[in-house]
Amino acid sequence: MILSELADEYTIDGERTVLITEVTRMSGGRVCVAAIDVHSGDMVRPLQPLGANWEEDKWVNKGFMKVGNVLALRSAAQGKSDYPHATEDYRVAHVRLLGDVDTADLYAACVETADANIKEIFSDEVEDNKYVEAKTECRSLGCVIVPKNRLNLSVSYGKVHVNMRFSAFDWYSPSVTELGLKAISADDAKEVLKDRIAAAVEPVAVRLGLARAWAGTDGSYNPKRCYLQVNGIICA
Repeated sequence: MILSELADEYTIDGERTVLITEVTRMSGGRVCVAAIDVHSGDMVRPLQPLGANWEEDKWVNKGFMKVGNVLALRSAAQGKSDYPHATEDYRVAHVRLLGDVDTADLYAACVETADANIKEIFSDEVEDNKYVEAKTECRSLGCVIVPKNRLNLSVSYGKVHVNMRFSAFDWYSPSVTELGLKAISADDAKEVLKDRIAAAVEPVAVRLGLARAWAGTDGSYNPKRCYLQVNGIICA
């Protein structure tokens, strides 16, 4: 089991050891990072001490925040987040890069900690198969393992969407927020993902998360909505 191996290799008193599973694009030159705690198997969203996300130039370009990296996190004072993100938000006073894993081990970690289905991740609270209402006390991060023939890609409103249909009433079409695709057009990103999925020899690990609460373009959403998104697609 890859997580137990990492836990044995990187046990540090007073620090939390995590494996980064996804890095997603945000506005303002920042990224959102999600990771698996290698000791507990729980998802964690590291944040800076005051709750901010990470500057891409500083933390990604200098090699810290990268999918597959193993980090040691020393806790800061934990502020207050709104649910559902409060479930995984974790404020960090200090970050150390311990090492990294290859794609095969990253995929194995995803399989090891995967959820049975999307409803399980979000406590069956996904409205219209699209969003969770702000302040809902459920998780905001998870992973499902999906046969590649159940995944289709499309482009809508300048974003790539992953279409997943499990039954007549259980289907989803979230947009992809994976950082590595942000610098290219949606059409090009679709082709990159299409090739990645086609080359997979095992079912695909689809990393899922909820965006921060949004009131809508006209502010009419009350309560606000946290939209489902695909944070990354990991293949073996």
